[in-house]
Amino acid sequence: MLVTTDILFKEAVNSDYAIGAFNISNREFLVAIVLAAKESNSPLIIQVSESTVKFLGFDYISHLIGYADKFSENIPIVVHLDHSRRLETIVGAIRAGFTSIMYDGSHLPFEENVESTREIVKISKAVGIPVEGEIGKIGGVEEHIKVKEDEVIYTSVEEAVRFYELTGVTSLAVAIGTAHGMQKKNARINFQRLEEIHSKLPDVPLVLHGSSGVPKEDLKTAIRFGIKKVNIATELKMAMADGIKRILDGGAIEPRDYLNEGIENVKREVLNNIEILGSADRV
Repeated sequence: MLVTTDILFKEAVNSDYAIGAFNISNREFLVAIVLAAKESNSPLIIQVSESTVKFLGFDYISHLIGYADKFSENIPIVVHLDHSRRLETIVGAIRAGFTSIMYDGSHLPFEENVESTREIVKISKAVGIPVEGEIGKIGGVEEHIKVKEDEVIYTSVEEAVRFYELTGVTSLAVAIGTAHGMQKKNARINFQRLEEIHSKLPDVPLVLHGSSGVPKEDLKTAIRFGIKKVNIATELKMAMADGIKRILDGGAIEPRDYLNEGIENVKREVLNNIEILGSADRV
């Protein structure tokens, strides 16, 4: 069943778990992710990037949202627009049935980020849709967004507090050492900075982007310091590719065979992350 992120965060914010936010690229990813959530009895956030919106189109995504709503049965799921910088995309997502959006103004100067985020919050909350904002610059490549290593800016405690108070966002993505698109476990989280932000904003769900480069034990520590939404994309893409390649290397040419193997691979990866984040049996 479709819900908004603020409903999921009500339970998570004072508990010892985080909710996985899993990016999809097509129907097969969605099927794998929802199957894993149903099997583990876990709340779920399905994420759609601007690049995926461009690839699939809102009409088709709207059908996927309806399918996910029915297929998930009693599992609460959010369909979330990830890393959007365009008002027209945000409005299109709301019309298509998304139940949460992220506006990414992190590339803007602080005051401009506040102003543009506040406007998006005003529009979205008027129709009951919560907004995730971002302060600081997270490194790496997130499909259409690239931040070089020398452009990374850690989130300051003072700006995190001011940004939250001035914008009214529901959740806050922070830059604390992770990077988008990493395939090796070598990201180092600045736990001191995270703990300081959490101490000033104890009831605010903090969001970790770029989790694919983070050792799993570090994810558990981050949850203790206020991370309540963990974005997961690269690991799922790798799992899908590995599953398909394994079947194709065996000489199969039937799409159902290699796509089903990709689905099973992604499902296993999602289940693994649900266990690490501690969200199983939270429904």
